[in-house]
Amino acid sequence: MEVYASTACLTILCFFATFFAQGICVHDKRSHNTDFNGHMAKSHHLQCGNESYVSSRSSCCNGHVTNGLSQLVADCCGSKAYNSLNEICCDGSLFTRSSAQVQCCGKVMYLPMTHLCCVENNVTERKENHGCCGKESFDMTTHICCSNTLTVKLKNESSSDSPRTYMGSSPGTRPLPKVPEFKCGSETYNPQEEICCSGNSYKASALTMCCGESIYTPFDENVLCCNGTLHLNVPKQSECVGDVVYTNSTCHLSARPRLGEHCCGGQAFEPHTHICCNGHSHNKKYGNFCCGSDVYNPHNESMGCCSGHLYNKSEKECCGNLLLEHNSNKICCSSSTHAMLYDTKPNHFCCGHYYYNASLWSCCAEHLKPTPSHNSVHAEYRLKPLTDLIPDICKKTVLFGKVESVALDKQHRLVVLKVVNVFKDSWHNESLDHCRTPALENGMTYLWENTNNGYKPVSIPVEKISDIHMFYTVCHQHKCQKEG
Repeated sequence: MEVYASTACLTILCFFATFFAQGICVHDKRSHNTDFNGHMAKSHHLQCGNESYVSSRSSCCNGHVTNGLSQLVADCCGSKAYNSLNEICCDGSLFTRSSAQVQCCGKVMYLPMTHLCCVENNVTERKENHGCCGKESFDMTTHICCSNTLTVKLKNESSSDSPRTYMGSSPGTRPLPKVPEFKCGSETYNPQEEICCSGNSYKASALTMCCGESIYTPFDENVLCCNGTLHLNVPKQSECVGDVVYTNSTCHLSARPRLGEHCCGGQAFEPHTHICCNGHSHNKKYGNFCCGSDVYNPHNESMGCCSGHLYNKSEKECCGNLLLEHNSNKICCSSSTHAMLYDTKPNHFCCGHYYYNASLWSCCAEHLKPTPSHNSVHAEYRLKPLTDLIPDICKKTVLFGKVESVALDKQHRLVVLKVVNVFKDSWHNESLDHCRTPALENGMTYLWENTNNGYKPVSIPVEKISDIHMFYTVCHQHKCQKEG
């Protein structure tokens, strides 16, 4: 492995070990997000009718389980789950979307920009100054609609009814199954009907997303979420680059530091001689680190660790806390918050953890837009945990870089990196293909690999110095094994 700093690797390891010894011991209350030591999100079994299911792999609709589509991205159409990005449920019937903006009018789809949905689900062409009167449309500049009889009359004709204009109907609601109680802040909420954002619950569909304490969907126009801040009324061509809406406005970037922890199951442990795996302290063996609560040898190129379980890399790969079997006609779509498995379909691509139809949507830096384009680009790769990259990444030139500043220059994302170096600060300026590169978060540290066109990010955010320490330890040992 080549490292950006030229200083001896053993000196780096000594520095990290000394740094760890300065920690304060508290009871280990880490969340179940993925980290380098193999702590993975746990899957909880829920009840659906007479069946049990895992929401990260399946969905429950009216007592029936649909496998292969996570409930986190599914809506219900009767007893069948579906991906509402690419399909729509109209009065119990499931249709493939012809546009991202289509809505239901009874059992048929219609486009509100071009048509009206009137009473008795009658779809009529939308014309200027026209509205609905019963099941027909009328010109509101020359006629009125009598509310009791729903008949159209000229404005100068007398009528005992009060005028009424009916502009159209809204899509129907979907039936949802009952689920066990979940907490959002101090209140209970139903995650199949609601979404919890920073302790506040809201009524939601499968495409409703949190942005700090606010909510939004990909259908919302002129809305952009940048690192927990929801920006309204932004120009259509605006892009979210870290904390910034890039519209030639003033940039305000924020950092999010992380502190290392040095406790194991509520007890202090010595990082020189022991390693902590999910609250269990183990005496270090040469080249071993964590997979769940146990240790394993990361130098074994055929074995990997996923969700606390070892797997054969020649047969499977890790997708969040799921295993993707090779040649299974499935694809893994992942973001910094979720990883999902989908059945592969023609002209469908990943946008973060969503799987979209390119004829309905476009995607740029993990942001979906209901504006398909014939010349749109697609993400070239996804960021992976450090454990998935070892040991192959040990043979390459890499660095750990913290994102300090970002800007947009046409199709390129300009990133200023602060290289993690224990002896002195150093800086890198990188130019990335904005839409083809996964979204990056300001103030977060990533592993970057040197390519012919400069460095590119390859890992999910590295939030603890212990992860960097373990990475250098494992790769140094791997190099020594090869040379020995």
